[in-house]
Parts: sequence; structure tokens; C-alpha cells
Amino acid sequence: MEDNSELVKLKAKLEKDKTVVIYLPDRFNFKEHGAFDFDRFLKFFDWSFTDKKVKIDLKKCSNANYQAVSLLVLYAWKLKSQRCTVSFIESDSRNGASEMYRRLGARGAFNVLMHDGRNFTGNQFKPLFALRNSSDFKDVIEAAEQYTGNFNVEFTKTLRYVLSELLYNTLEHGQSHYEFSNRTHRIPSLCQFSYFKNKNEVSFIIADVGIGIKKHLEQAYPGQVTHEEAILKAMKPQVSGTFGKNDPYKDKNNAGIGLFISTNIIRRLNADMHILSGNGLIHISPRDITNKRLDENWPGTFVLVTIKLDNNPFRETLDQMLQGFRQEALVEQRKADGKQELQQLYVNISNYFGFFAEDKDAAIRFRNERIFPALAENKTIQLDFDGVESSPHSFLSALLASPIKSTGMNAYKIFKIINATPDVRETVDFILDENTE
Repeated sequence: MEDNSELVKLKAKLEKDKTVVIYLPDRFNFKEHGAFDFDRFLKFFDWSFTDKKVKIDLKKCSNANYQAVSLLVLYAWKLKSQRCTVSFIESDSRNGASEMYRRLGARGAFNVLMHDGRNFTGNQFKPLFALRNSSDFKDVIEAAEQYTGNFNVEFTKTLRYVLSELLYNTLEHGQSHYEFSNRTHRIPSLCQFSYFKNKNEVSFIIADVGIGIKKHLEQAYPGQVTHEEAILKAMKPQVSGTFGKNDPYKDKNNAGIGLFISTNIIRRLNADMHILSGNGLIHISPRDITNKRLDENWPGTFVLVTIKLDNNPFRETLDQMLQGFRQEALVEQRKADGKQELQQLYVNISNYFGFFAEDKDAAIRFRNERIFPALAENKTIQLDFDGVESSPHSFLSALLASPIKSTGMNAYKIFKIINATPDVRETVDFILDENTE
């Protein structure tokens, strides 16, 4: 009996050690004193928990925002994918985060996660949707049209367009999966929108916990330095539709310019859009576009849009706006294509030399036929070692030593090495040092 008692105590202690209680702060929204403060908001989220029993306590939060509370669902799903058991502790208050959580239908979050055919059944005026497939996409668009049925017709068409583009993006590029019970499950994206009658304002958020814009963009445009630079690049024409493995846009005239057009429409509507991915934040307003590197991080992407209805006279139809933006996009594309071709030689090492880049003679031929001519045209050289498992000093020296020596100290600016293993990186650094003395 005594041994059994000790085992019970030990089991209770182990259970207690594995339990984490997270308290939602009194204020849980994106703003502080009327100004957006995403660092303060994101501090709540701890993504490091694995194999823990996590309890999220909502009882102390009396001032919250529906879009902010909806992100708790994504947080719970992400922790679930990290083998955590997640539960919410609610108060009986008719105000604050607990009531918002109930109105969103978030009590059914884990049923929605585990069953592809289910969605949230919350308050029709504060709808929350899981996004996994084309059927969910259709449900969101139909709900948005009913939701804005009394608004200006052009506003409804324009809102549908922006929503569609952002939903396409998160469906194609915001995917995240995990294994459970010998099955692969997708963590859905989320969409939540609200109409604030007293402010005459529509606000919506589309969010996911995928790998983020930067990593997706690097599939087609390697070497993005920061998250905010990656977001800005994704807003360029013929970029936003191509940074996933599949192009979601079937209309050739629209391929790759969805985010470019959406962000420009937002500015024309006198609205605000915040795009947050990783630790990068871009704010699109009617006045300008600003970027900021945050101290905190979101593992994926979310887009928050706020539109003041009384500032939208709709002097242009959606078709007129789209025609103008497409013309702007074509001009931007031609400029960007010419500038890229003029300024940089991009080399995917594995494409030319394989995953074991060891052929010294091939390196010499490539150096003479491609690298030296590029240097003569004042191009920078970007060498992408993604997938290259090994590359000996003899190969790298044959490829780079003479070009580096010919450019001197400028070589540190001219040659950019990305996605290299530590061994390859160290060898290239040695060749740089050796040939720039």
C-alpha cells in the first residue's frame, strides 16, 4: 500500500510538471492606446511547448478583439500538432475573451481540426471559418456576400476580390501538416470577419501557421535576407502567384499579380492592411507602405484588413481598377525583368554540378563561360548550394579562386553564397580570405 501511495504521488508530480497554465492578459488585441503594437500582442504566444498539458486561461481578459481571439484557435492547433493536450478555461462573464471565444464557436475547434467536413458554428455576425479546401473557400465567399448584402454593390464585389486573392494565397502557401494516428493531418488556415456598426467599419483576418512567406518565396527566389523584404517582394507583380510549388491563378492575365493588385485595391479603398509573417511586418495604408522587423515571431502568416465604409465613394468600378492595376503591373514586370537580368547571375549549383559538386574540369568550364563574362558586365554572382551535400576545396577553388582574385576586396560584395552547409561555407570563406589579401 505504501509503495502504491508513493507511485500515485510520483505520477501526480509528473503530471503537474507537464502541465502549463497560460493566462490571457487583461487586454488582448492588436492595439495599445489606439496604435497597433504587434510585438506586445505576440509576446503571449510561446511556440516551444511539446508533450505538455497546456491550459489557456481566459478568465482575466476583459478587453479583447475577435480577430485576436480567433488566433488562439490556431495557437491551440499548432500546440496540438506538437503533441500537447490543450484546453481553455473560461469565465461566465458576458464580456471579454471568454464570451468572444464562445461566440466564435471556438469550443468546437478540435472537432474542426480532426474532421475535414466540419466548420465552426458560432455567431452569424462574427463568423469564424476553417480553410482547408475549395469547399471551405466557397463557404467563406458566400458568407461574405450575405454579410455585406446591404452594402454598396461595388464594395461587395471589391471585398470579394480581395478576400479571394488572400484565401487563394493561404490555401496554396499556408499549408502545415502533422502526423496523428498514422494519418497526416492539415492544420487549417482561419478567416474571421466582423462588421462594427458603431464605427461603420469592416475588419477581417486570414491566418495560418505554415512556413511563412520568406521560406515559400525562396522556392522561386532564393536568398531572401529578411521576412519583411520577402513580404515586400511578394507584393511585386509576377511574384505573389509563383512562390509556391503550384500557381493558383488560372487566368493568365492575373497570374502572379494577385497580391500586387490586392494591396493596391486596399490603398484605393482608403483602408489599412497589415501583413505579418515570421518577424516581418508590412503596413499598407492609403498614404504609404511601411515595413518593420519585430522582436516577436508568428510561425506562418496573417493578414489583417480594416476598411472604413464611409471613406469609400467607389468612383471607379472594380473592373476599372483591375484594368489600371494590370497595366501598372506589366510596366513593373518589364522593369523588374530587365533590372534582374542586368544586375545578377544566379547559379543553382546542384542543377549544374549535382548534389556532389566535385567535377573540377566542369567548374573551370563554367567559370570561364559564365562567371568571368558576368563579372565583365558588372553583375553580382549568387551561388545557391541548396541540396548540395558535399563540395571539395579543389572544386570550389577552381570555380571561384580566380574570379575572386580578379575582383579583390569587392568580392565580398559581388559573391553571395546561400543555402550552403557549414563545411561548404567555411571552404568558400577560406578561398575568399586567401584570394583577397
